[in-house]
Amino acid sequence: MKKLIILFLFFSINAFSQWEYSINSSKRISKAIGQIEFNYKKQDSLSLVLSNSRKLGLDLSLTGNIFEKNQKFYILFEISDRKFKPSNSSIENENYRIFEMKDLVTSEKYELEEFLKILKLGRSLTLTIRLKDRVIQGFNNLNSSISPINSVIGDKF
Repeated sequence: MKKLIILFLFFSINAFSQWEYSINSSKRISKAIGQIEFNYKKQDSLSLVLSNSRKLGLDLSLTGNIFEKNQKFYILFEISDRKFKPSNSSIENENYRIFEMKDLVTSEKYELEEFLKILKLGRSLTLTIRLKDRVIQGFNNLNSSISPINSVIGDKF
């Protein structure tokens, strides 16, 4: 009976996990990837990717087909009743790289490693992106993010 319960819990957790961890030893890079889920039929492909490599070091980016260099947009992260917006970022090859976040209530700025501590402790992430012609809002369950994020942070190449 105990084995059956443990097996059920294992499949339940993995079935609803929105975070995965991968490592490529030959390229010396590890990644924690959080999928953003949308509540409408036409979905944009969007992922929150934390990577660690010898070349770039620790890197957080939003990866998706909506990011173009000349397009203006506003991004808002809502984590456990706190609101953050990127204060230092760049766009490269459909990747929106985030270097620093700003708390909109306290105006405090967080470098990437400090922001990751807040991200790991949160229960959920609501991501809102306002583009010129539309607003996109997605959701990520952060409960399964702790282990993949810690694994990426701890990887040394």
